[in-house]
Amino acid sequence: MSYLNGSLFENEVSVRKPLPERMRPTSLKEMVGQSHLLSEKSAFQNWLKNGGSGNVLLYGPPGCGKTTLAHLIAKHLGKSLIPLNAVLSNLSDLRDKIRKAEANVKNAILFIDEIHRFNRSQQDVLLPFCEAGRIQLIGATTHNPAFYLIPPLLSRSYVFELKGLEKEDIFRTLKRALEDKSNGLGNLNISASDEILESIARIANGDLRRGLNLLEFLCLSVPVGSALDPKQIEAELDRWHASYNARENDHYDVISAFIKSVRGSDPDAALYWLARMIEGGEDPLFIARRLVILASEDVGLADSRGLSLATAAYTACEKIGLPECAINLSHVTVFLALAPKSNSAYLGWNEARDFVAKGNVQPVPNALQQTPLHRDDNYKYSHNYEANISGQHYWSEERQFYHLKPVGAEKSFESLYLYRQQLKDKLNGK
Repeated sequence: MSYLNGSLFENEVSVRKPLPERMRPTSLKEMVGQSHLLSEKSAFQNWLKNGGSGNVLLYGPPGCGKTTLAHLIAKHLGKSLIPLNAVLSNLSDLRDKIRKAEANVKNAILFIDEIHRFNRSQQDVLLPFCEAGRIQLIGATTHNPAFYLIPPLLSRSYVFELKGLEKEDIFRTLKRALEDKSNGLGNLNISASDEILESIARIANGDLRRGLNLLEFLCLSVPVGSALDPKQIEAELDRWHASYNARENDHYDVISAFIKSVRGSDPDAALYWLARMIEGGEDPLFIARRLVILASEDVGLADSRGLSLATAAYTACEKIGLPECAINLSHVTVFLALAPKSNSAYLGWNEARDFVAKGNVQPVPNALQQTPLHRDDNYKYSHNYEANISGQHYWSEERQFYHLKPVGAEKSFESLYLYRQQLKDKLNGK
């Protein structure tokens, strides 16, 4: 008997669907994980009990149940879903689906998967229909809506965030799929130890779809009625190593953890997150760029060598590439993590920028101008004065943006900085 022709299943139609589709929950009570949404007193449950009106954005990592939840919302409200995948659709497809949803707004919901793939013009098309209630929209996205969706669409939608599933939730679902004879793999009569199922759940890394696909593949790779042997499938498990998706949430979350570990002077954590990114296929130039920024933002004047080293690592990534440039990245990562930290230059820049942004635009003093029209001869050449301090005023309304932080190499500037300030005050009669 063949698994593929359906003769091992009671329901021959279901065999043509992948295991994750066959095991999809049919009610909210069957969903695993997402307790913050599915608990009785959650905002989501209250919204659903109160009629579930308005537009919804479901945001979360792959395989966490966004599409399933969209279907269950529609089922609970007694409506059908009009599906549209933003990856495969153009503006004409979108307008066509909007017309269908508008014509049946009381009984249908427009569901747009991967909604972040729509450009600004496509998202703009949705606005008048969402604002006036002419359609009800559910959008699903693996990307943070705050970064990928236009603010007017965000303001017209409720955002519910889904989390990656816990390993225990995936384990229980795998076990149920292995035993389920109606929709799962029960008719194959394959047995698997808890150890194997736990390994699959770990490798799934919060993605239930990934775990179910791996389980199905492993069951199809052994004879019907046999047991999964840990030694036989070890190589396959290695190939399905824990995922890092450089185009989805991990791209932002892991680099954030990496930068914060370096800033927090924890080289071990920083090296772990660096390895996660490199092994997951992240662009080394993206990592190098962030290190160059960090070298000035967080290490700064406390050890100015960091900027040169980070820039050199960026050049190494450009000229050498992976795998060797990972060594250069680890070099600068550990150096910056161990270096003393000062953000004085960064904070000074922010203060100066905000000051200008608020409209504080001062004319260039005549003595400092380059053009001869207004220039006078009152410029004082700094090298002709003690400590290069002439007492010259370089702007009309003086303020302090830079606040020295006596850390690392920046501490060596402290006495000279204070002396220059005192000398300037003395020359100006203060």
